[in-house]
Amino acid sequence: MPDQGAGGVLIVEDEEELRHLFAILLEMEGFKVLQANDGNQGLDLLQKHAGEVRLLITDLNLPRIGGIELISRARALNPSIKIVGTSGMSGKAVHEMVIKAGADDFIAKPFQPSEAIAKLKAILR
Repeated sequence: MPDQGAGGVLIVEDEEELRHLFAILLEMEGFKVLQANDGNQGLDLLQKHAGEVRLLITDLNLPRIGGIELISRARALNPSIKIVGTSGMSGKAVHEMVIKAGADDFIAKPFQPSEAIAKLKAILR
């Protein structure tokens, strides 16, 4: 059952198929989803929809503005936004880098959709 009032999510991912798949999964859970294909577009959407976006999900390896910089800038724009970094790179060092930049959590790719959705819902609670 969709979580009514789940709020807005911004997905910043340069891999179009993955971005659309993630958006569909989140929309099925009741989230309003915005999508961006690079860091600049993501930052623009964050500024335009500041009051709506509760959660930013960003890949780390993005064109233009990278994911780590986007996390830092998003945190400066909205200290209460929840942020999750994603990457095909994994390991303790990557996780620590994402948290140090200001993210709340990290999801390594590839991921199981059900596990990712559960983690995102827990972050928003």
